Amino acid sequence: KTMLKTDLAFLEREIKQRKQRFGVEVYDCMELLEVDNDMPMEEKEQKIRLAFDRARKDIAVVQAKIECKKEEISVLEAQQKASKAENERFGSGDIPPSSGNVLVSGHPSEMEYGLKD
Repeated sequence: KTMLKTDLAFLEREIKQRKQRFGVEVYDCMELLEVDNDMPMEEKEQKIRLAFDRARKDIAVVQAKIECKKEEISVLEAQQKASKAENERFGSGDIPPSSGNVLVSGHPSEMEYGLKD
């Protein structure tokens, strides 16, 4: 679950970086188009629109990955709740840790295959 949350953070950062890169692309594009007076306005708009469409597609892919990760987290949380409820109902079933002590009811030389002579 922790790993999935880390993945989510990385994916959200990837979206932020893509949006920042889009801003730089559009700014550079508009700066170039501003000085290019030979290019029709429709073509200038088309170049900007193309940069937006590429960014939107890239972000949509990452957002789909985020939704998958969120779904995985929801499934894990549901499984954990079900497991916890089952443990509360039936007991945990956990074996307590060994104390390191061994209990013997007789002298080892008297025992063979767990039976006394």
